Amino acid sequence: MRKQLATIAAVGLAVFAVTFTAGPASAQSEAEASTSNPRLGSDLAQRSLDLLRRGEDSYDPAAKAEFYRQGLDLARQAVAADDNNADAHFALFANLGRVMLADGATPNPLNLLRVNRELDRTLQLNPHHSDALAAKGGLCRQLPRLLGGSLSKAEQYLHEAIANDPNAVGARIELARTYRDMGKAAQGVEPLRLAMTIAEREGKTRQLYEARELLKVIESNP
Repeated sequence: MRKQLATIAAVGLAVFAVTFTAGPASAQSEAEASTSNPRLGSDLAQRSLDLLRRGEDSYDPAAKAEFYRQGLDLARQAVAADDNNADAHFALFANLGRVMLADGATPNPLNLLRVNRELDRTLQLNPHHSDALAAKGGLCRQLPRLLGGSLSKAEQYLHEAIANDPNAVGARIELARTYRDMGKAAQGVEPLRLAMTIAEREGKTRQLYEARELLKVIESNP
């Protein structure tokens, strides 16, 4: 299922916020060690990611919001059960970002710092997490330079995401957007065509539509 989530957190993630209160390092470590439940954390994380996917695939705004809220609740439980689970942190990152976007939160530096903290925690736990790499790439593409945006960094993260998941669809679509923004739209054609092939083969209708529409735009503006 991870392969379907490559760009879920790439849009609107600057509105993401995480409430975080850290106690003394030693006390926190002892508490985590005594309460950690990896099996429960993994189960909750996967259920949260499934709700995230269902929210992305839904066309009903009310249903989307409810899927994200349920996913957020499970993601928080997953992190509480196992703070060392990368999928749990990514699920928290993505679901909360979508909930805040739906609630009309506006981007600001504080929210951005919190976004990066949770996303960086995902990559700290698993540097090869393809969805987190793709999300990082999307964030770098969309943000202004003052807030850490960089098209070259976006390109790098997205290539890493694809290298870690050869069947990545969303990362290829985001890479094509990055090339377009760099003024090299033609370089996005091949990633888009491959994304369409994979999406059609795996029944990813939403991403297939996104890739086709972007390809039309690029080919109509050579």
